[in-house]
Amino acid sequence: MELDDRRLPVSELDDEQLQEELEKHGVVLTPYEARRIAELIGHDPTLCELHIFNVEWSEHCSYKSSKATLSEFLPTEAPNVIQGPQEDAGIVFLTEHEGKRWGVVIAHESHNHPSQVLPNEGAATGIGGIVRDVDCMGADVIATADPLRFGDPAGENAERTRWIVRGVVEGIWQYGNALGVPNLAGDIYFCDSFDDNCLVNVVALGIVAEESSSASRLMIPALAVQPLPPRSSPRKKRRPTGVPSRCLTRSSRTCC
Repeated sequence: MELDDRRLPVSELDDEQLQEELEKHGVVLTPYEARRIAELIGHDPTLCELHIFNVEWSEHCSYKSSKATLSEFLPTEAPNVIQGPQEDAGIVFLTEHEGKRWGVVIAHESHNHPSQVLPNEGAATGIGGIVRDVDCMGADVIATADPLRFGDPAGENAERTRWIVRGVVEGIWQYGNALGVPNLAGDIYFCDSFDDNCLVNVVALGIVAEESSSASRLMIPALAVQPLPPRSSPRKKRRPTGVPSRCLTRSSRTCC
């Protein structure tokens, strides 16, 4: 398979032409963003490069349209903030006990569209994601919460709305119960404005000693990645070091 090295001639197009080309290739970046990409990487981007930036600069990954509003109305620096944004979850100081500073770890996310399409799975994976985020901070996860917004259960799309409600609620409790994490808070509203796009907000809470909190960002210089030499023959499966062959069952495999 050959690498697709087609380029978008950003430097040769005016804004109107560039917008047409972006839409033609399913890229939702603005002409300004496309030109900024070319400036950052030093050449007109290939379609592959454009699509990488299209994902990384999306609202889902970067919160580019909401970041300014969040920064204006939701401050992230204060004497009681142990860990602000840029990590898996935030930490707010709670109390001192036996000479240690303890904090509440908070993670929040929305799983709206996945829950509209597959209510049970969409809501369940939302819970799994935020529980993971709190756990990754070195905390003990103690609770979840779920502010929810659904369509009108007696309206034009009543049958579908009720199906979504049942699936979302089941997905939340099933995943939480499987982990042994109780759901301690939340609220629910119904309105026909949510018929076609429910809002499934999920929250996870944890407790951690400040000295035991962990960071996911590596404080070391990035390592250069060397290309692997071509293989002339199929790779042989190797047994993990220190694991007897009798222990290599399906349960010993890991996935992310």
